[in-house]
Amino acid sequence: MSVRGLPELGPVQGSSASAETWRQGWAEYLHYRGDPVAVMSQAGAADDSFVMGPVFAALYRTLAGAPNSSRLLVADAKRARSRVASSPRRERAHVQALERLLAGEFTAAANAWDEIAATDGDFAALRFAHDIYLHVGDAERRLASSSKAVEAWRGEPGWGFVASQHAFSLEEVGRYDEAEELGRAALSLDPDDLWARHALAHVYESTDDTAAALELLQGSVERWSAQDLLATHIWWHLAVRLLASGDAPAALEIFDERAPHATTAFTLCDQASLLWRLELAGCRAGDRWEALADGWDAVEERHTCAFLDMHAALVFARVSDHRGANRWFDALAARPSHRSENDATFDQVVKPLAEALRSHFSGDTASLVRTVDGLGASLSRIGGSIVQRDLVTLTPRATEVSA
Repeated sequence: MSVRGLPELGPVQGSSASAETWRQGWAEYLHYRGDPVAVMSQAGAADDSFVMGPVFAALYRTLAGAPNSSRLLVADAKRARSRVASSPRRERAHVQALERLLAGEFTAAANAWDEIAATDGDFAALRFAHDIYLHVGDAERRLASSSKAVEAWRGEPGWGFVASQHAFSLEEVGRYDEAEELGRAALSLDPDDLWARHALAHVYESTDDTAAALELLQGSVERWSAQDLLATHIWWHLAVRLLASGDAPAALEIFDERAPHATTAFTLCDQASLLWRLELAGCRAGDRWEALADGWDAVEERHTCAFLDMHAALVFARVSDHRGANRWFDALAARPSHRSENDATFDQVVKPLAEALRSHFSGDTASLVRTVDGLGASLSRIGGSIVQRDLVTLTPRATEVSA
C-alpha cells in the first residue's frame, strides 16, 4: 500500500505494520499533522527489526533541541544501534549518519544523508539532509542538494515535495522568481504541502510583497491552521506582514491567540521573535515577556541548538530579573567545550551573542553592535532562515523601549 501523492520511500526492514507506519509517519510529517516522531518511536519500540523508525525519531528529537541525555532520545538511539548489525546496507548507512548527528557533527551527518539520497534515490535521506542544512544555516549545501534532487525526481511520485524543498533553498540565496515559480508548482500539486506555502511566505517576506503574502496566507487560514506542527510559524509569517502593513493590533492579536499553543521550544521562538518586533513597532508588551520566560524556563531544550538559544537569550535578557534568567545564562557559560561542530558554534557564536544581548538590555548597546559586526557571516551558523536571523541585526538598531 502507498500513501497517495507521497514520494516513493522504498522498502524498510521490519514487520508489515512497521512498513505501513513508516509510510503513514511520513504522510503526517510532510503535511505537518499529528506526532510523527512519537508514531515512529512507538513502532520502533514494538518491533525489534524496525531500524528506520528509531532513526527518524532520534534525528528529529535532536533537531528539536533534545539533549543527548533525554530519556526518549536515549531509547531511540539505543534501538537503532542495537539493530544496525543485522540491517541492510542502506539502513546501516542511515545509522552511521545518525551517529555523526548525535556526536554534534551536524554537517557531516547531512553530507552523509545527502550521499545516501544520491546513491539510493532515498527521499528520507534527502529530507533529513535538507532539514539539517537548515539547522546549521548552510544555504549553499542545501541548494546544491536540492538542485540535484529536483531534477532526479522530476516525473516521479512526490516530486512536489522535492520541489518545495528546492523552492525554499532558492529563496534563501535570493533567487526569488525561481523560488516563487517552483513553490507555486508544488502547492498546485498538493495544497497541503505546507513547506511549499512556507517557501512562498519567505519569498514575499524577502521581497517585501505584503499584498502577495496576505493573499497567500489569509486566503488559506482554514487549511494551514490545522497543520499544527508548523502552524504557529505560519501565523508568525502572517503577523510579521501585518506589522509591515501597519496593522500592529492584528499582529498582537495573533500573538495572544497563539500564546497558549506555544509549548515547545520552536513555537516559543516564534512568539519571542514576534513580541520583540511588536515592541519595536511601539506595542506595549505588558507581562507577555514574563510569560514567555516562564515557558522557556519549563522546557528541557536548552544549550543544544543555537537557534533555540538565540531566542531564549533574547527573552531572558529582556526580563533579566526572571527567576530562570541567571540559571539559564550560567548554564550556557558552563556548557562544556569539546571538539564537535555544534560545540564550536556555541563557543564562537552563541555564547558571545547571548552575553551581548544581556549587555544590550543592561544598557551597553555598543556591545551588541560590536559582537554582531564581529561575527559577520558567522551569524548564519545559528541556523534557521535569513528573516529569522534578522532578529539579531534588528536589535542593535532598536531604540530604547518601554518595559
